[in-house]
Amino acid sequence: MAGLTESLLPKRVDRRAPAPPIAATQAVVVLAPGMGDPCREVGGLSLLERLFRQLSELGSVREIVVVAPPSVALLEASARVATPVVILRAGESDHRSMLRAVVGRLHDRFVIVAGDLLVDERILGWLVEQTSDVLVRRDANPAELLGSIARSSLVDSAPLPPAVVSVSEFPTYWQDRRGHVPVHCLRVARDADAEEAWKVLLDHVEKRALDLPARYFDPPFEAFLVRRLCPTGVTPNQVTVATGVFGFAVAALFGFGWLRLGVLLAIFVEVLDGVDGKLARIKHMTSRAGELEHVLDFFYENSWYVALGLFLSTSGVRWALPAALSMVAFDLVDNLVNMAFSRFRGRNLAEASTFLGRFRLVSGRRNIYTWIFLPGFLVGRPELSFAAAAAWAGVTAAVHTVAALLESWKPTPGSSVAPRRDLESIPRAVRAALGGRDEAASAPQPR
Repeated sequence: MAGLTESLLPKRVDRRAPAPPIAATQAVVVLAPGMGDPCREVGGLSLLERLFRQLSELGSVREIVVVAPPSVALLEASARVATPVVILRAGESDHRSMLRAVVGRLHDRFVIVAGDLLVDERILGWLVEQTSDVLVRRDANPAELLGSIARSSLVDSAPLPPAVVSVSEFPTYWQDRRGHVPVHCLRVARDADAEEAWKVLLDHVEKRALDLPARYFDPPFEAFLVRRLCPTGVTPNQVTVATGVFGFAVAALFGFGWLRLGVLLAIFVEVLDGVDGKLARIKHMTSRAGELEHVLDFFYENSWYVALGLFLSTSGVRWALPAALSMVAFDLVDNLVNMAFSRFRGRNLAEASTFLGRFRLVSGRRNIYTWIFLPGFLVGRPELSFAAAAAWAGVTAAVHTVAALLESWKPTPGSSVAPRRDLESIPRAVRAALGGRDEAASAPQPR
């Protein structure tokens, strides 16, 4: 109790000690003359609204300030932007003059970003954490109006030059996407830029650990649907509900023996199932309900196997219902194994080894079972396809269970050292800049 009481008491402050470095709590979006239109729509959102949502999702940004000339018309932030947005008008000719005109309204440190940029949220998240001046540039281009700046740098007569880091120096591995995703920073000033931005966004939201159908068959159809749904008012949750309705419709078709129609609708469900997640990530509309989508998937997927087992058993295939129940059991075991491994090891099982990454392409799951069903259903021998799918479900559960146990015995890389901070997430040039200006000159050159 004494220790707890002491921890609650105020500490003595050594006024001679230098103030601790301060991370940014404010984001400043600058719309300087000559920039592209910040209201240009890409991916169903204007560039400005997308920045608002990205910055608001960071959590540590307490205020977003937009600095714009009086003549620039701006759209209000949507209700999805929880962080307060303040608009300041500055009729100056360049971004530095505009910032100096509103310097009294700026925090001690802020993230600065041009309003016509399509910026990877990983860059924004990293900039918010920086405590020294740094600018980010695209490869072979001058430094963008994107960085972390101290207010004192604007008023100091001889400020130290900020460190400059290239986008290519940021690590590409992203746990949320289960693989390597290129980091992007794109200026959108023309129609051609907007089209390129669409391609970047569609690749940006694609998860990397996929099975064969999701990797090679689904993407063109998903992209087609996403591009047409993004400009509309259709929400990701509405797409999720529609997917669930179609999913249970497949079970009904299977149960009544409409196997050919059912398997074709199952392929459509396969495509639609990837649309809601991509739509949510592109428009920054993720929600708790969307995170529970996998629960809905589990129930309608397994309703397919039970419905097929019931239909085939009434058609004289006696082993069909036990096989269907075994598929449900194998699917449950496989989900629990993957969930437990991800929770305790901090990564997906498919990322644990090269073999498991390749096995993920063909491992038993709904998409693979659907394509196993397809030939047998079309030629009138559904029992053969169903038997193959049930057997592959057992193989998948066994392989994943054994692999999870073997991988769990391996030591976690770096587990013997308590990291002070994630140095691998910091570009080399910036690490040198944060360590001291003299060290930057001897730092390795950017890749």
